[in-house]
Amino acid sequence: MEGNFLIDIFAAGPSELGEVAKLYAEAAYGAAVGPTDTVIVAKSGGQVVGAVRLCAEEGVTVLRGMQIRGAFQRQGIGAQLLAACQPYLDRRQSFCLPYAHLVTFYAVAGFEPAAEAGLPEFLVRRLNAYHAQAKNVVAMRRDMLSR
Repeated sequence: MEGNFLIDIFAAGPSELGEVAKLYAEAAYGAAVGPTDTVIVAKSGGQVVGAVRLCAEEGVTVLRGMQIRGAFQRQGIGAQLLAACQPYLDRRQSFCLPYAHLVTFYAVAGFEPAAEAGLPEFLVRRLNAYHAQAKNVVAMRRDMLSR
């Protein structure tokens, strides 16, 4: 890690979920943590400074909601969170819908650009909704035990 922050990365327990909700609200990220989501958090000084969700949806895993608090961005925390997701991603086919400029970031974890035709229908609807909001997002897929 490049910064002066001591960071702990781990699967969130109930005590961190309120802090994750606050982080998402500060980032204007609208989706809430679901009861079956696995949430990986980054904590520094007892404060949640980053989070990502792994959502089981219709037989696949969807990586969602990667957010890092502003003062902690560009310190490698997102890469650490993504690395902590890999054991969960290895269990079954996974997808994410990142902003286009993050394709190479997610490629490090084995995600590859995916054509709309190869997506589950619920992700096609989500992708189209993002595009209708003028969000420059793309679909990416990662197969089990990739890389």
